[in-house]
Amino acid sequence: MGMFTMKPIDEYDVIELLNNGRFEGDLYGYVLSDGGDLFGYTLFKIEDNTTVMLDSKTPDGKFSGQYLDGIIRASIAYGEARGAEYFSFNMNHLPFAEYKRIFFGDQPDRMKTSVIFSGCKHD
Repeated sequence: MGMFTMKPIDEYDVIELLNNGRFEGDLYGYVLSDGGDLFGYTLFKIEDNTTVMLDSKTPDGKFSGQYLDGIIRASIAYGEARGAEYFSFNMNHLPFAEYKRIFFGDQPDRMKTSVIFSGCKHD
């Protein structure tokens, strides 16, 4: 894999294709690509002052966690730039459930965006 890019999905037909009728409402997305080759994405919505992370796909392998972390942060930043002060995860999506467990432990399902963008704290 060469130099990859991460960017919002501008074409709603791409969002509809990735969604495949699973989620309702106004959806947004981010893609990971290497040149013209799509190799990862997120789907999310912004509602009730919250960026709701719905679905993702990132490549397996050595850097899979970094790809997932990066695209989650980009998606939440997108929502924050549009007024969302909170974020949450679709806990039925295993990668998000695992991500939340590792990085946020017992925190509530709906968290302030400052939690993901502040430095790590250890007790």
